[in-house]
Amino acid sequence: MLEYEDHLKETIQSGKRIHDFMNPHKYRYSKAFDDLVEDNTHIVAIVLFKFGEGADGEPVPNNYIVTAYQKEIG
Repeated sequence: MLEYEDHLKETIQSGKRIHDFMNPHKYRYSKAFDDLVEDNTHIVAIVLFKFGEGADGEPVPNNYIVTAYQKEIG
């Protein structure tokens, strides 16, 4: 996936976003690309949106990609 970091960024920025109804902080992003390895058609990324506490006690965003992978869809 290192070779597809730009694809991953594009997936997060403009891909289809689906909210996980079991976890209010979790989203699944997917986007189609035509230059992935083997028969894969999409990049899929799982992202968590959480908040930590800053030194001043204010909430600080702590958003991160949990996992990302290529998948054949359709």
